Amino acid sequence: MVPPAARMHLQGNFYILKKRCKVTLTDDGISWVPEGSPECYHHIRPAEILGCWLCPKASHSCCHYAHPTGVSPGVHPTPLAVARCKHSLGRRNEGLTVEYCQRGRGVEWRARAVALVHLAGDVVVAWYHAIWGLLHGLPQRPRRVLVVINPVGGRRHAHRIYSRKVAPLFSRAAVQTSVVQTEYRGHGRELVERNTGLDGLDGVVAVGGDGLVNELVMGLLLVSARKAGLDPHDPEVTLPPTHLKLGIIPGGSTDAMCHGTHGTSDVTTAALHIIMGDSRCVDVAAVHRNGQLQNVATTMVSYGYFGDLLKTSEQWRKLGPTRYLVSGVLQFLRNRSYEGHLKMLTPENPLAQPYDTNTCGHECGVCDKAAMSPPTPGDWLQFNGRWSVVTSAVTSCACRLSPYGVSPAAHLGDGCMDLILVTGGSRCRILSYLFRTAYTGNAANLDHVNIHRVQEVHFTPKATGPKSSWNCDGEHLPEPSVRLKVHCQRLQLFSRGVEARTEDFSKPVGNAKSASL
Repeated sequence: MVPPAARMHLQGNFYILKKRCKVTLTDDGISWVPEGSPECYHHIRPAEILGCWLCPKASHSCCHYAHPTGVSPGVHPTPLAVARCKHSLGRRNEGLTVEYCQRGRGVEWRARAVALVHLAGDVVVAWYHAIWGLLHGLPQRPRRVLVVINPVGGRRHAHRIYSRKVAPLFSRAAVQTSVVQTEYRGHGRELVERNTGLDGLDGVVAVGGDGLVNELVMGLLLVSARKAGLDPHDPEVTLPPTHLKLGIIPGGSTDAMCHGTHGTSDVTTAALHIIMGDSRCVDVAAVHRNGQLQNVATTMVSYGYFGDLLKTSEQWRKLGPTRYLVSGVLQFLRNRSYEGHLKMLTPENPLAQPYDTNTCGHECGVCDKAAMSPPTPGDWLQFNGRWSVVTSAVTSCACRLSPYGVSPAAHLGDGCMDLILVTGGSRCRILSYLFRTAYTGNAANLDHVNIHRVQEVHFTPKATGPKSSWNCDGEHLPEPSVRLKVHCQRLQLFSRGVEARTEDFSKPVGNAKSASL
């Protein structure tokens, strides 16, 4: 059952849930099979192993207090240390707890633990060292990360989310962290741009909403441009890829970037993808005005309804996420639309179309093709119009409030963005668009909605008449004239993309009720 090409590390007999099992550790992971029950074979890949500690009962308290773990380099447990475990005192058995990642329902992941029980303490310690040696040899696994927390984002729960759900997982997986909190708008960008110790890190983790992610992405791109000797404010320059991966722990109001790259806003799932070292490169849109890089977008840049919504909601921040609902109703009643001139660059041979039914996911063929050969620029198109919504969607922008997203067919890394134009007019038009965007995902079928797959957009408002502002990843951009340009797969994320959903999930193979001999 073990692949012949896998180099054997250890093999032995342990008790798991009072059943004698043959356990094997190879380069391909750890596996076990109960004696006489070959159909109950279990295998865990190396990347899915979080860590291990010395305890026969899978107790997390033993991980933190009873024994040294892989978090402290240079500290080696001994059989005597095993005997000090409160679950080993007065018993004849010793044990090793292995924690690992397991697919749950839908696209979510969960942390499970299995206890391997053995009579000999020296055998347990040998397995402990072998497992950590295997994990330390994984190049994609992060060792040190900078954690940036926005304490006032969303419902102001970001710090609690990290301390209760994420920090314990990082600790047990031997991920060393440096934690900082943002103190004002734009602080996240400054922390990354001015931090001289980034070279020793494996990644940056954002604990907050899309606004914090936007700040960190901007900082990472500016640092990469500086290292490459490029001027990021030149709209003709192709931005270099970020030199560090970005992990996203959802702690905001919508968390569209996290949801769009994982398929869920579940905190544990996001943390486990970081620990496993998953990697996915996604597109970034640069927002230029008057020869300056104003901002970058990873989800969407929107003018009109969503721009007015964001601008008005800033007055009611004390309401928390409810302010977006209140502001949205107000903009619907106002029923505003804006005239302007659009100029857009379409790809010569687009790899996919905005009306496709096949959506972007894990191991996406469209994104793989774009990574090898980005789409070639095609023709420029331009026209005038009056719109209530002008949106450039870099990703699907799916979130809890809109599970299909603003543009369900958008890809994470195809080198294009979807330009969505909603013609202004009656309230019924904007209402039908908002309803279908939130609940059915087929707003593109409406006659007053047009979608174009583009690589660059120039927007100029009409000189006379009302003007709106832009909503860039939840950040307010007051100037209406902008130039948007997508850069193919410039941002590295701790993500594997949206996986295929499943309704079946396995029960944990091990828990705290592990066996005694």
